[in-house]
Amino acid sequence: MENKIEEKNLGTFAALKAKKYRLFWSASIASVGATQLLSLTAGKLVFDLSGSELLLGLAAAVFGIGTIVINFLGGVVADRIDKRILMIITSFAMSLSLLFLAIIDSVNYETVLIVIIFSTLMGLISGFDWPVRSSIFPQFIDDKSQMMSAVALNAMLWQGLRILAPASGGFLIAYLGTHSVFFISSAGFLIMGLVMIIIKPNISEKKSNNKSSVIKDTLEGINFIAKNKLFRVLILSTYITSALGMSYLQLLPSFSNVFKNTINGDLSAQMLGLMASAGGIGALTGTLVTSRLKEKINLGKLVLASNVVSVFFLFLFGLSNMFIFEDNIYQNPWISYNLIISSFLIIFTGLSNSVFMVGSMSLLQMKVPDNLRGRVMGIHTITFSLMSAGALFLGLIAELLSSSISVMLAAALLIIINSFIYLRNSEIRDINN
Repeated sequence: MENKIEEKNLGTFAALKAKKYRLFWSASIASVGATQLLSLTAGKLVFDLSGSELLLGLAAAVFGIGTIVINFLGGVVADRIDKRILMIITSFAMSLSLLFLAIIDSVNYETVLIVIIFSTLMGLISGFDWPVRSSIFPQFIDDKSQMMSAVALNAMLWQGLRILAPASGGFLIAYLGTHSVFFISSAGFLIMGLVMIIIKPNISEKKSNNKSSVIKDTLEGINFIAKNKLFRVLILSTYITSALGMSYLQLLPSFSNVFKNTINGDLSAQMLGLMASAGGIGALTGTLVTSRLKEKINLGKLVLASNVVSVFFLFLFGLSNMFIFEDNIYQNPWISYNLIISSFLIIFTGLSNSVFMVGSMSLLQMKVPDNLRGRVMGIHTITFSLMSAGALFLGLIAELLSSSISVMLAAALLIIINSFIYLRNSEIRDINN
C-alpha cells in the first residue's frame, strides 16, 4: 500500500495516488461512458419513433423507476455480499441486455415498446449496480483524507464523460445509427466486468449480520437517515432537485428537434449531442471547483446557494426556448442563436447543480458509518434515478403544453419546495467543510 498522503498535499487528484482506486477509476470510464451513451441514444430513438414528449419521458422514467424499486434492496445486498462480485454480475448483465437491444435495432425490429421493456430491465439491474458503485470506492483509497478527492473524481468521471460521450454519440447516431451506439455501450460494460475480476479492494469491508432479514437491514438504513437531520435534509433536497431540476436533460431530444430542417439537412442528433455535452462541461467545472474547496469554506452555505442559482438558470433555459429563430437555425445551425443561448444556460445550470450534488455527497460520505454505507448511500443513489423518473412529469406537461413550459414550471416548483425545506432547517447553513 502506498504511503498515506499528508493533508496539506491534498488536491483534486489526490485519490489517484492510491493504486487500487486509480485502477478502479480508470476501469469505470468504460461503463460510465456506456451509461451516458445509453441515456442519450434510447431517448433519441424513442422520440424519432414516436415524436411524443410523453413517451420520451416514459422511456426515461421506467429506467429510473426500475432503479428505485431495486435501490433499497441493492443497498442491503451491497452491505451483505462482496461488492466486487456484485459489480461483476451487474456489469455483465447490462452488457448482455444492451447486446440484445443492439441486435434488435440493427435488424429494424425496434419499437417504442421494446425500448421501454429494455429500459425497465436495465433500470432494475442498475438498482443493484449503482449502490455498489457509490459505496465501494472508499475501500480503494489509502486514507480517509482522500475522501473528498475520491468523491469529486467519481463525479468528475461522470461529468467528463457527459461531455465526450454525448458529443461523440450524437455523431455516431447521425452517421452509423442508434444500434452502433448500443453495441459500443455493451462493450463498455463488458470491459468493466472483466477488469473488476482482476482487482480487489485495499481493505476488508465490514458487512452487516447476514442472519438479519433484508427488510430489517433496509429499515435500519432508513431509520438512520430519519434520525439524523443532516442526512434527512440533504437527501430529501437532492431527491427534489434531481426530479425537478435535472430531468430536463431527458427532454433534450425534444429541444434539439428544431434542428431537423437546416441547410445542412437533419442535424437533430448532432445538436442533441452538443447540448447534452454542454451540461457535462458545466457539471465538470462545478466538480473541479468543489474538489478544490479548503476547510475554511462554509460548505453548507455553498450547497444552498448553488441550489438556488441552478434553479435560476434552469428557468432561463426554459424561457429562452419559447423563442425559436427558424430562419437563423436553417441558415446557420452550428452558430444559431438557439444553440448558443441554450448551451450557455445548460452549462451554468450544470455547474451549479454539480456544486450542490458533490457538496452534499461529500458531507454524507464523511459522516456515514462504514457498516451502513451501502444502505445509506444506496438510498442516496435514488437521487440519480429520480432524474429519469422525473422526466415522466415533465414529459406529460410538455405533451399538454410545451417542453419549454414544462421546464419553467419544474424550476418554479423546485424553488418553492426547497425554500420551504431550507427555511425549516436553517442550521444547515452552518455546516463547514
